[in-house]
Amino acid sequence: MVLISAVVDIGLIAVAVVAISRFMQRKLIDKKKQKAAQRRMKEKQARVKELMKNQDEKSKSEMSRLQKEMFEDMNETMQGSMRYMMFSLPVFFGAFFILGSFYGNLLFEAPFLLPRFEGFFFLNPLSWIPVGWGIETGWLKWYFIVYLFVSITLAIGLKIMERVKKTEK
Repeated sequence: MVLISAVVDIGLIAVAVVAISRFMQRKLIDKKKQKAAQRRMKEKQARVKELMKNQDEKSKSEMSRLQKEMFEDMNETMQGSMRYMMFSLPVFFGAFFILGSFYGNLLFEAPFLLPRFEGFFFLNPLSWIPVGWGIETGWLKWYFIVYLFVSITLAIGLKIMERVKKTEK
């Protein structure tokens, strides 16, 4: 069931998934807390490296305490990431189900040349080498191209906006 055209439909779904994903990322992951935890872990790792040189009991007990604290920081960081993944995976799976059921067997023309692959298999890096160029594609390749383009463009745009806000302050 093609609504506008396969290229536009798949592109719009990819844009929607990127937007929903970014929104959920901003709501579910506290970047400031994560960066603070990463900074603390880095400092503690440096201290642990220093303590590893010493073999006395005091150094070993402090190293053990630091490793426990690092584990707690890592756990806090992972909880935010897992919460995001728990809510975002259904969105991705839903989009893949919809795209696969509507456009699964459809080949269509992309608006520009795309690399062609023969016998592409994700676990075989040699199959990642393009064998030519063409405009005919399926939904999966087009989805990933649009998704990557939109997500990279959005990330760059958000970085620029953050820098502009920082310079205005």
